[in-house]
Amino acid sequence: MTAVVKKTLAVLGLGAALAVPAVQAGGSLDLSLSNDDFRFAWDATQANSGMHVNLAWLHNEDDGDMLEAGLHVVDVRPGKRNLYIGIGAKLHAVDTDWFDAGGVGVGGFFRYAFPANRDVSLAGYGYYAPSVLSFLDADNIINADLRLQYSMIPTARLFVGYRYVGIRLDGGGSRYELGDGLHAGLSIDF
Repeated sequence: MTAVVKKTLAVLGLGAALAVPAVQAGGSLDLSLSNDDFRFAWDATQANSGMHVNLAWLHNEDDGDMLEAGLHVVDVRPGKRNLYIGIGAKLHAVDTDWFDAGGVGVGGFFRYAFPANRDVSLAGYGYYAPSVLSFLDADNIINADLRLQYSMIPTARLFVGYRYVGIRLDGGGSRYELGDGLHAGLSIDF
């Protein structure tokens, strides 16, 4: 692990330590798996404020690791709504055997519960870090996920989905893909 990645990890850890006391509402833990990778994420929203924080780690046994730290605003209007959305930014730090990359992706996430059966929902996220917001060896980064979920109980959802993480390196060439493909997992609210 390079010195730049270690510094990025330290900054992400400090950010998480500072964000945890600010978040005074529930959150969720998310674990997704495939044959070659897993992703673990923690999300939380501050009560009545609309501030949402996110930390995640994606590991692929062949391609490397990516850490994410996000800050969003979410829709906090009262009532049972079918659509939950958040808009904001995510810091990405990528560590592989071949290169180190980083970027600040802008985008958001959503969850839509189908009115006919609110236990079934479609969820996803998408972030793009253009060249001006990418650093180290990255020219740009795309990070996206789309999943179909089923609520087993009100606080736990099983899902299947497709993830795409693409990093275009400085100097052009093809896009390096990290942990992309089909996955399944579990999301638990607390």
